[in-house]
Amino acid sequence: MDIENAESIERIKAKLAELQELDPACKVFGSSSHRYRSGPPLTASELADCESNLGVRLPAGYRDFIMKVGNGGVGPFYGLFQLGGSDMENPTDPDQIKKPFRWIDATNPAEWLGSGPEDGVLVMSGGEEGESYLEWWIVPGVLYICNYGCAIRFFLVVNGPQAGEVWIDRQAEDKGIIPERGKNGDALHFLQWYEKWLDEEISKLSKEKSQ
Repeated sequence: MDIENAESIERIKAKLAELQELDPACKVFGSSSHRYRSGPPLTASELADCESNLGVRLPAGYRDFIMKVGNGGVGPFYGLFQLGGSDMENPTDPDQIKKPFRWIDATNPAEWLGSGPEDGVLVMSGGEEGESYLEWWIVPGVLYICNYGCAIRFFLVVNGPQAGEVWIDRQAEDKGIIPERGKNGDALHFLQWYEKWLDEEISKLSKEKSQ
């Protein structure tokens, strides 16, 4: 683990403890689901097995997190998906993850589905006869990491030039996929994204407590 990631991990551990202390009743959105509990960290061997099954090497920050903090559980909104788990809300596709993610900026499949999907992108559809027909894009090169609710989820790019970045999939709202950004507009990698959530929730609760 490099020095920067090690420092981030230590800050995250401290802020997780602070957030849990500030929120004993689990009032933070989604926290009643994970209750500030994380899954057991993976060993290097267990992580290697997961990566072998996926056919990709995962970004360093995420690897460090699941080996030093925990695998799944406590995290933004309804919490983190467990790597290697079987959560029905996790739409990670084992075949598509091996393909490269090749977008830099936000894109909305709903805007180009009518003229046919982009080359190599899988589009699924569903719905009963007489109902509105739903179409959604199976995003290549990504690992879904978190459930926001209402079929909105966050994913980590694991294959392609943008590997390491966290994006949000808002196709359920017809808003496509959008990169997560920091205050300065820079892309957020996993540890930055996770710590940003901690900072925001701690700030909110601290203000409420001081009022």
